[in-house]
Amino acid sequence: MTGTTVTWMAENLNYKIPGSYAYDEKESNRKELGLLYTWEAAKKACPKGWHLATDSEWSMLVTKFGGTDNAGTSLKSTVGWDDNGNGTNSSGFNALPGGIRKPDGSRSLFKGSLGYWWTSSPTNKEGRAWSWNLHYGRSKVFRFDGDVSNGISVRCVRD
Repeated sequence: MTGTTVTWMAENLNYKIPGSYAYDEKESNRKELGLLYTWEAAKKACPKGWHLATDSEWSMLVTKFGGTDNAGTSLKSTVGWDDNGNGTNSSGFNALPGGIRKPDGSRSLFKGSLGYWWTSSPTNKEGRAWSWNLHYGRSKVFRFDGDVSNGISVRCVRD
């Protein structure tokens, strides 16, 4: 979408609603990482005047900052990623590795090594929606179809 300007939140959403969880159920993780949301909660969590980013909006963001092979460096924050896997944050997106909450809620995984973000876009598979993720050891950005019961981070886009 040529000529389209999209304004992203510069941090992970941290608005408590049913279906949102602190990493490892520890409130101390909220300040830095925000909350992890199921897909249904993610679709309702953005404040008025904002919406959960679509898959197309994520694709445009990734393309603008180097495509799937390189955008991770520009999108990742300069601190917080395991094994000095930090980025440059030249995008101002400030992506943090908030990890993931398992669908059954039994535990949280990958804090420091992976960051996952929901889109509002369902896939053509039952119980799956598109999400994007970054990995501490790579500059790549990955798109995958996530289980809608997972708890992952949210970034909102201005309407």
